[in-house]
Amino acid sequence: MKTIERIAMYLQFRAITPHSFERKIHLSNGYFSKQTKNLGSVGSDILVKIHDSYPELNMLWVLTGEGKMILEEAEMMPDQKVEDFGIRYTSENKRLKSLESDMEKLSIVLKDKEKIIGLYEFMLNGNNKMGTIADAY
Repeated sequence: MKTIERIAMYLQFRAITPHSFERKIHLSNGYFSKQTKNLGSVGSDILVKIHDSYPELNMLWVLTGEGKMILEEAEMMPDQKVEDFGIRYTSENKRLKSLESDMEKLSIVLKDKEKIIGLYEFMLNGNNKMGTIADAY
């Protein structure tokens, strides 16, 4: 799992919208969504902003996936719930990527079928025009 995915996991865990996250750490609108979609890297300047704005977030966990997501004991959920959340997040993320892939394939199939329908319509309309010309003579 990449750093950007762990940040997305934290945001989902804390129910923070990408827009409010971007505003809080002074990023442009859509930056986080674009980075997440492309599995982009996160620069050190942004990591510093995240650390400053979300001090309870364990930056070692963000970078390596090691340790616990939340640093402060008072805000931590029981370990099993956090682990379950991580497993569920990972599996749902894989499922989402699979569904996106399926959608792309279906879109291609749909375009092909629309071309075939268009060809049939052309052939059907072309035959009718030829028939009316022949009837005129």
